[in-house]
Amino acid sequence: MPKFRALPVLSSLTAASLALSGRRLRERASLLPVLNSLPAAADPVGTVDTTGWRVVSATGVELHPDTLAAAVAWAQEQGLDAVDLVPVDLTVARALDLLRLVDPASYRSTATAQGRTAGHAVVVRAELAERAELPTGPVPPPAMVEVARQVKRYAPRTCDLVVAPRERAVDLTPDEELAVQRAVFDRYGTANLAALGLQLAVLGSGLLASRPTGLAALAAYEAQPAAVFAGQRGPLAPRDLTRTAGTRWARETGRLTALLRAEAPRPTSLVQSDALRPEYAAEIALGTERFLEPRVDKCRWCGSTELSTLLTTPDLIQNKPGTFSLDECGSCGHVFQNPRLSPEGLDFYYKDCYDGFGGEEMERIFATQSTDYEGRAAMVREHDPAPARWLDVGSGHAHFCLVARELFPDTSFEGLDLGAAIDDAAHRGWIDRSFRGMFPDVAPELAGQFDVVSMHHYLEHTREPAEELDAAVTALKPGGLLMIEVPNPDCAHGRALGRYWMPWLQPQHQHFVSMDRLQEALEERGFTVLERETTQPTRGLDTVAAAWLLAGHLAPRLWMPWHRRPTHADRAARLAAVTTALGAGVVAAIGTEVAGAISGDVTGSAFRMLARLDGPERPVRTA
Repeated sequence: MPKFRALPVLSSLTAASLALSGRRLRERASLLPVLNSLPAAADPVGTVDTTGWRVVSATGVELHPDTLAAAVAWAQEQGLDAVDLVPVDLTVARALDLLRLVDPASYRSTATAQGRTAGHAVVVRAELAERAELPTGPVPPPAMVEVARQVKRYAPRTCDLVVAPRERAVDLTPDEELAVQRAVFDRYGTANLAALGLQLAVLGSGLLASRPTGLAALAAYEAQPAAVFAGQRGPLAPRDLTRTAGTRWARETGRLTALLRAEAPRPTSLVQSDALRPEYAAEIALGTERFLEPRVDKCRWCGSTELSTLLTTPDLIQNKPGTFSLDECGSCGHVFQNPRLSPEGLDFYYKDCYDGFGGEEMERIFATQSTDYEGRAAMVREHDPAPARWLDVGSGHAHFCLVARELFPDTSFEGLDLGAAIDDAAHRGWIDRSFRGMFPDVAPELAGQFDVVSMHHYLEHTREPAEELDAAVTALKPGGLLMIEVPNPDCAHGRALGRYWMPWLQPQHQHFVSMDRLQEALEERGFTVLERETTQPTRGLDTVAAAWLLAGHLAPRLWMPWHRRPTHADRAARLAAVTTALGAGVVAAIGTEVAGAISGDVTGSAFRMLARLDGPERPVRTA
C-alpha cells in the first residue's frame, strides 16, 4: 500500500491528542463524587425522609433500595435540589462520552452549563420537578437528555452528578444509543459519528502507512481506557474495561457500524424545520422587498445629508432571503440600516432566531459568554455594590442576570424583552420579575423604580435608540446607573472584514452608535459618564467567524426551514465549504493576531459605558 505522507503526521498528532485527552479525562473521573455505599441498616442515611423527592429514571432502571435514601442525604448535605445518578459500571464508551461532556470541577458552579446526564436516573425535589414539568414515570433513554437539561435550567447551581455504587447500568440497543446521540447533538449527531469514523480510519490506515507512528497512535488509543479508569482514585469501574484492553479499535469499529445501521427518530430540529417549510415558502413567495421601508436621505442620528453606503450584504447569519445596506454619516459617523426594516420585517427576520426553531441553539451560544457577563457586572459593582433593583433591557434568556446574581445576591434582577424567553426566565427563577414589550412603551409603568438599568447588545437592535435612552431616564432613580454595551463601529478590524464582520449582523442590527456620540447623547440627558472602555481585541476570533459566514454564504445551511430540504450533495458541499473556509480562517486569524500585535491596535469589537443619572444622590447600600 502506498505510504501517504500525511498519515504519519496525522498518526503522531492523534497519539499526542489521545495522551493529553486521557490525562484530562482521568482527572475528571477522579473528581466525580460518590454516594455513601454502606448498607442501609448500618447507615444513618437509611432513616432519611425521602418524601418531597421524586425519581425520574430511564426505562428499565430499578433503583437499588438504598440508593434513593443515600442520594437524598447527599443532596441535603450538599445543598442540592437534584442529583443525577451515574451507575458505577457504565461501559467504557459511555463513561468516556460522559466525561467528555462534563467537568465535575465546574459543572455544579457553572450556572449557564448545559444539563448533562448518565442517562440512568435523577433524584429531584418534588417542588422543582413540578415547576419544571418533569415527567412522572420512566422515560426512554433519549428523553433523559432533555430531563437533565431542564433540571439544570431550574436548578442552575444546585444540581450535580454523583456515582451510585449500587446502581448497574442498563444496556442500550444500537437504536437507543443512536437516539441518545441525536438527543445530545441534535443535527450535529452525524458530524459526531463522522469524527469517530475519521479517528478510526486514521488509526487503521496509519498503521499500514507508517508502522512506528501508526503503532504509537494505535497503542495510545488502546491504552486510553486503562489510563483513565484502571487504578485511579475515582469511583467508576466500567464493566468491559478488561475486555476492551487490546480490542478497543475493533470494538469501536463494530459499534460505529451498528450505529450507522441503526434506526432512530430524526433530530428534533430537522423535524421542526420540515414542519415550518410550508409557512416560510408561502411568506417568501410574496417577496421580501415589502419588509423594507423607503430609503431616507438624512442621517437618523444627526440629520445630515452626508451619507455614503458602507456595505451591502445578504443575511449571513440565518441565510433568509433579502439584501440590506448600511449607510455611514460623513458628519457624525453614525452607521445605520438604510432602508431599514419595517416592524413586520423585523418580525420576519427575528422569527425562529432567538426563540422558536433557533431558540435552543441561541440559548447554548448565550450560555458560553459567562466571562463577558461577569465583566459587565464587575463594572457596576465598582460604583454600587448592592443595588436594590436592576432592570436588564433586552434580556433574552436572562443569562446575564443569572451570572450577575453571584456578585449581587441581594439584588432583585428584572428583565424586559419582547420574546417568551423572558417569561421562561422568570419561571425558572433566573430573574425575579419579567416584563414583555417595547421599553419606551413599558417605561412609564416603571418610572423611578430602578437603581441600575442595563442594555447589553440591545441598543443596536432598536429602531430609535434615542427613545430607548429616554426610557432609561424614566425608569432610573436619581443617581441610578445605566450600563450599555454595543458593537464598536470604529473597530478597524471590523471595517477590514467588511460584510463578514459578525457584529454588523444584518438585518437585525439597525444602528451603530460610536463611543463619542453615545457619551454626548447621555450627557444631553443628564448623565455623567463614569467609565468607558472597549472590550479586548478579538481579531483572530472575528476572522474565524468571518470564514464561517463566508462558508454559509457559499453553501447555506439548508436545514433551515426557509430553504429547500438538503440533498446528500448539498451536505457534502456544505461540509467542504466549512472545512475549507475554517481552515483558511484559522491561518488568517494567526496572521491578523500577529499584525495586530505589531501595530499595537487595542481596539475591541465592542465598547462598554457606565453612566450615572444626575440628581439627588440616593444612598448607596454596602454589600
